[in-house]
Amino acid sequence: MANSPWQALQGIGLSQPEGAAEEIAARVQRLILAQELTDGSRLPSERDLAVLLSTSRATVSQAIRILVVKGLVESRRGSGAYVRMRPEVNLATSINLMLDVEPGSVDALAELRLGLESTGIVKAIERATSDELAEAERALCRLAQSAGDTASWMSADTYFHATLISASHNAYLAAVFDSVHTALINYEYRAWIDKGTVPSWLESAQIDALTAIHEPILRAVQKRDVDGALYAVRHHHEVMMKHLRASQ
Repeated sequence: MANSPWQALQGIGLSQPEGAAEEIAARVQRLILAQELTDGSRLPSERDLAVLLSTSRATVSQAIRILVVKGLVESRRGSGAYVRMRPEVNLATSINLMLDVEPGSVDALAELRLGLESTGIVKAIERATSDELAEAERALCRLAQSAGDTASWMSADTYFHATLISASHNAYLAAVFDSVHTALINYEYRAWIDKGTVPSWLESAQIDALTAIHEPILRAVQKRDVDGALYAVRHHHEVMMKHLRASQ
C-alpha cells in the first residue's frame, strides 16, 4: 500500500472510541473527496484499514456500512468496497435530508420512484442494446449472490435497477432514479445497517422470493414486453412498500 492515498489514514488516533465507526466513515469520506478518487476505486480491505487506523475489523465494517448508506461506497460481496463517486450522490444526500426532516414523506418518494422506473423501463425496452441487457443479466446474478449480506445487497440491488434504467439512454432520468432509489433503500435498511444484522426477508434462504420480484422485470425488458415489464415493476414496488412500512 506504499504511496497509496489511504496511507493518509495511518497514525491518526480516534478521538471518540464510542463513536469510532462514525469517525472513521467521516475520515474516509473526507479522504475520498480530497483525493478526488475516481468512481470504482477499490478501498483497502477491512483488515488493512483496521491496521491503518489501529482499530478492530468490526468497527471498520460498520464504518463501511455507513458509507454504503450515504451512497459514497459500493459493497461487493466477496470482492470488497469501492468508491461510488457519481454526480447523483449529492442529490441522494439532499433527498436523505428531506426524509430525515419529514419521515412521513417516504410514501411520496416511493411513488416517485415507481413513476421514474416505469418510464425508464419503457424507454429501456425501446433502446436497450444487447450489451446493456447482458450487463443487466450479470447484475441479476450479482443480486442473487448478495442475499444474506445487507450492505452487499443494497449495492447490488441499486446496481441492478440502475443498470436497467440507464438502458433508457436518458442520463437525467437515470441520475434522478438512482438518487431516489438509493435514498429509499437506505431508509428501508438503515435499522439493520445500524445493528449490523440482516432482515428476515433478506436471509439467504429467501433467495427464490428475492429473485422472483426482480427477474421478471429483466425478462420482460428482454422480450420487449411493455405490459409485462410495467406489471413486474408495480409488483416490485408493492413488495418494497411492505418492507418500508416494516422498517418504520
